[in-house]
This record gives sequence, structure tokens and C-alpha cells, in this order.
Amino acid sequence: MAVNKPPRLVPGDRIGVVAPAGCVDPDALAAGVEALRREGFEVEVSPRAGEKKGYLAGDGRSRAEELLSYFGRGDIAAIFCARGGFGSIQLLPYLERAAAPAPKIFAGYSDVTILLNWLTERWGMVTFHGPMVAMDLANGLSARSRDFFWGVLRGDTSSWKIRLGEVVRRGKARAELMGGCLSLLVTTLGTPYEIETAGKLLFLEDVGEKPYRVERMLTHLKMAGKLDRPAGVVFGSFTGCDGEGERQIPQIVGELFRDAPYPVVMGLEAGHGKENLTLPFGIPMLLDAETASLSMLEAPVC
Repeated sequence: MAVNKPPRLVPGDRIGVVAPAGCVDPDALAAGVEALRREGFEVEVSPRAGEKKGYLAGDGRSRAEELLSYFGRGDIAAIFCARGGFGSIQLLPYLERAAAPAPKIFAGYSDVTILLNWLTERWGMVTFHGPMVAMDLANGLSARSRDFFWGVLRGDTSSWKIRLGEVVRRGKARAELMGGCLSLLVTTLGTPYEIETAGKLLFLEDVGEKPYRVERMLTHLKMAGKLDRPAGVVFGSFTGCDGEGERQIPQIVGELFRDAPYPVVMGLEAGHGKENLTLPFGIPMLLDAETASLSMLEAPVC
């Protein structure tokens, strides 16, 4: 499917804030909204963003209707997610019944991984793995994360090159980026919403998972055939994923990917880490395991 770019953000645009997953702390949400306003944007928080159903921000149908309504409104230039948690996958049965809307900027990560990939694969729109309102924006972005986020969304940054870390398998690959939080991607396996990795640059990151759990999930992906034919794999932050003993994430990745016929590199500063660099899904990227770098090759907005 051809992927369409959303219009870039310009000063004065209205940003809609939605809660597609977990319930939201009102103080954190208010701090994040104020950060958006300081950047020169109008902000509209969905009236449903304060709903609670235990740890969820309301029931799945309501969260899906909320998201669809913001995609359908011409006065909303971008949709930012308030937070992750759990619940995004519950929206998909409702979203798949709707016609694909015109593309607009949609940003989030963590549990929102599910929506980012689905919107790109099924609705054919560029999406943005990046900061969320009641989390990163509320807490304050690092200078580098801020430059990446606003530079990309405003169209000021049409290309970039990120230095990575350890090279596991050498080579070069040019393809669209997809992926996100490993534990969320695994939950799609065996469902109608299963991720498609063939021919893609697969980005993987996670938080708070012991090494044996990371190995279990990577093994699950491998046995499901999802590591057979990606164009390449790039690992991001695995914050709080250290265990006891010598068997840590680098050793696990080294073993599982030692015979991979594609480039594999670790050390992308994106996701649940100190840095959360904004990654567009659906546009050409270059993973270069000769120079240990990832490059965005064209602007993701128009």
C-alpha cells in the first residue's frame, strides 16, 4: 500500500490530545498541554481523555470513537497521545470498520506501538514514534529529543543521520521503518492485526523486561517467521532490562541474530530511555551497519 504523508505543523495549528490506552493523570496531562501551548499551538484535549475504566481510559468503543472523531475533523492538524499503558489493541476491531481518513500527524509510542503500525499498514499514513503529552512532554524533553520532535513535525528537518552503537551483523538496507515496543508487537501474533515485517526495517525497544523475557519474545517473533525477511533490524532503548549474571540483552541479540542475512545494529536512542528521538514510520530509511548509523532519507510531512 502506498503511504501518504500528513501536512506539516505550522504555528497556531490545533493539536488534539487523545487517550487511546491507559487512564491519564490530570496533573501530568495539564503540564504536557502547557508545554504544547508554549510551542505556539492551540490544544484541545478530548473530553473523553479523563474517563476511567480501572486502568483504562474508558471502554474500547469510546476510545476508538474518540480517535476517529479527531481524524475526521478538519480543524485538527495533529493528534498526540496522552500516554501508553494498555488498551490500544482494543481499538482495532472498531477502527477496521471505518474508512481510512485523510492523513494527519499521529504521534505516540509504548502501547501506542499497536496503532502506529496499524495506521501505517492498513490506512497507509506516515505515523510518528515519539514523545507523548502526559509523559515526555510533561516531564520536559532533552534538547536533542525536542529538536528531533518539532523539527520533523514542522517540516524543518527533511533528513537526519543518527549514530548507533554495537553492530551485530554488517550490511546496508534501505526500507520503511516499523515496529516499536517489543512486548506489544508480540501481542499481535496470531490475531487479524499481526505485524508484517517482510521488507521492513524492524525497530525494537522495551522497558522493565528481564533478559529472559526479552529472549522469550524475540524467540517468539523468530518462530513466527517475523525475523526471516526484514530488510534489517535496529534495537533501541531497553531501559530497566538488566538481569543478574552474564546473559544480558547484547548476548541474547548476538546469539539470535548471528546468522541473520541482513544488517542488525543496537543503540538507537528512541523509546523508553533518556532520549526518545522521533522516528517516522512509513518513509524510506537507510540502516548502514558499516558506519553504524540510521538515516531518514526524506521529509515525512508535506
